[in-house]
Amino acid sequence: MNNGAQPMKFQRVLLYGLAFILLWEWLRPLNEVTDTGNIGYFVAFIFLSMVLYYFNLNKFLSFSIKMIFILFSLYHLYSKDTFLHPAEAMIRELWDNIGLTIGREWSMLSDMYRSLLFFILLWLMTYLIHYWLSVRKSMLLFYIMTIIYISLLDTFTSFDAKGAIIRVIILGFLLLGMLALLRLKDQESLRGSRLGAGSWMIPLVIMIGVSSVLAFAGPKIDPVWPDPVPYLKAFADDNDGVGSGVSKLGYGTDDSRLGGPFRGDPKTVFDADVVREHYWRIESKDIYTGQGWERTGTEESEESVTFASGEEVPLYLTEPDPEREPDSEVLKVREPYSHVVYPYGVSSFQGNEEGTFSISEDTTKITTLRDQEKVKLEEYSVHYRNPVYSLKGLESVSEDSFSEETQPFLEKYTQLPEELPERVRELAETITADEENWYQKVRAIEGYFSEEGFVYEQTEVPVPEEGQDYVDQFLFETQMGYCDNYSTSMVVLVRSLGIPARWVKGYTEGEYQRTIDTQYKTYKVTNNNAHSWVEVFFPGEGWVQFEPTVGFTGSTIVNYDYELPETEETTAVPAPEPEAPAKDLTPEDEEASGGSSSSFSIAGLWEDTVTLVKDHWGKILLGILALALIGYGIFLVRRRWLPYLLIPYYKFKKDEDTFPKAYLALLDQLKRYGLKMDEGQTLRAYSQYVDSFFGSREMTSLTDKYERTLYGQKLTEHDWNQLRELWENLIKRTTG
Repeated sequence: MNNGAQPMKFQRVLLYGLAFILLWEWLRPLNEVTDTGNIGYFVAFIFLSMVLYYFNLNKFLSFSIKMIFILFSLYHLYSKDTFLHPAEAMIRELWDNIGLTIGREWSMLSDMYRSLLFFILLWLMTYLIHYWLSVRKSMLLFYIMTIIYISLLDTFTSFDAKGAIIRVIILGFLLLGMLALLRLKDQESLRGSRLGAGSWMIPLVIMIGVSSVLAFAGPKIDPVWPDPVPYLKAFADDNDGVGSGVSKLGYGTDDSRLGGPFRGDPKTVFDADVVREHYWRIESKDIYTGQGWERTGTEESEESVTFASGEEVPLYLTEPDPEREPDSEVLKVREPYSHVVYPYGVSSFQGNEEGTFSISEDTTKITTLRDQEKVKLEEYSVHYRNPVYSLKGLESVSEDSFSEETQPFLEKYTQLPEELPERVRELAETITADEENWYQKVRAIEGYFSEEGFVYEQTEVPVPEEGQDYVDQFLFETQMGYCDNYSTSMVVLVRSLGIPARWVKGYTEGEYQRTIDTQYKTYKVTNNNAHSWVEVFFPGEGWVQFEPTVGFTGSTIVNYDYELPETEETTAVPAPEPEAPAKDLTPEDEEASGGSSSSFSIAGLWEDTVTLVKDHWGKILLGILALALIGYGIFLVRRRWLPYLLIPYYKFKKDEDTFPKAYLALLDQLKRYGLKMDEGQTLRAYSQYVDSFFGSREMTSLTDKYERTLYGQKLTEHDWNQLRELWENLIKRTTG
């Protein structure tokens, strides 16, 4: 027995060792093709898992060891304090990330949570490998997947897989050959024969070695198929080029050629804890070329003003109101840029204590600096006074409000290309013919697009042809587009009237996430919220935001500060009659009212249920999935708990069919235990096999009585009591 056990142990060690090396090949490239670090922890985990599966330890003990290793690794990797650091922070982070997972916020998941998910994935992979080795005795699928994985990385990344391919081929063939031997022994009942691993493996090793040497020594021909990577890159460039194909939505710096459709991008840029909804501004541009927007000067030559964290912003979009206390809002950046976003009325920033902020005088774009180098902030707060404009002040502005000293400013923000079609200017005059002042003219142009049936469209948006003006095409030909079309067209129409205006980029308010307290709410801003709008300058009021895009409302607040004219007669408004207090309906009242209260409550219950499902469908789905997994796990281990339900079920039944049914239930339980009856095997032969396995005579006695009942012999109550004890003793053994 010992001589036969030694080769089997060595064979099993070799199988699990080869499988471990194959799985290790999946982790080797991660250091090079991803930003994953500390790969050693994951390699150690798969080694530990394979060792536990090899020794076939108790499942609870094995589970505990793995969990301790995972928790220790996560604590060691991500805990910033000593070992005495409390675990509440990790638990809180885990809970927050579960919420982000339910909300499908993949980009916001923390590194600790990602590592935990990776450990769970490796746990599942090692279990599958153990199952393929010990039960199926086939690793062909995993072997093919490994080759495909290594080949794809070698083709599409910088990872050099020459050594990996050689290792996978050689070790994989050895593994498949050993498993083929085990399957042959099982199928042909050769467990006790002289066919050993040596007589099978030695020829296999020689064959693999010789074929490998011949493969290295043989001549090599050039590839028949071309490298697919340059082709795919060229195809992507053709479809994502500037001014052609489909553009990806989000903030960009090049607006020199507008037009064409775009595809959405739900990637989160930042989360904001805000007091109120408003637009987030980044920058403006002032030169319209007929094809898009450019800025005065260059980024290197621009004039800017620097200020520190907490200091007042030196340039204002609107005149500040020093009597109002500023509001404070916090931004948590998920897609870092070297600039900040801010609301109208911004007064100061907090969060760049080791550096400074720099605001451009031309674009009012605010960048973050440290030692004169641009840096990216992950979190900062912004203080602002939400501007409220005076309607009286806005309507009092005209061309006479500008002096000779301000003429360069006026010329800069009324610039239009000489090639602008004359019908664009004529349209601006037509839209505003009945308006008296600048503000009313601007408002008329802002509302023109929705009144004339322009359509908001993202996909069927053409690119202007060579020499065709971008605004002219939108106003007179397509009349459909997205924010760039509307905002650019409004700026051009307003400038056609000699009114200073500029094109602005930033983000809309975003998507509501949750209410923090009575003052703050959290909004998520994604690339899909990237937007452009219009600013018009009114002396005494500053730059005022306008929103021409159909379907968008903007966030400008105008105070109607005209005095109402006094009238000779004042119409008295009757005081409202006090409402009678509502009283609770008694059962008699409900019956007298025809049961309307009852029907209303049912309808309300249904509406509440629908609302609950809509608001929490992710959590409900996760709960159902968790229950399904728990139920499936309980079903998989039914061999351990089902006998304890069968024993009391049959204990008190005394009819004639009780014993035959209990015997058949025992056969099913033995099958779940692993003692399967072969095809063509008789019950008597099977009972002897079961008794030899357990070292008893219980199954043979039960089978003898079962066969007698099949031929009509009836059992007495005394017989059933004796058989029930044998049946209980035997079925309890299958729970171990």
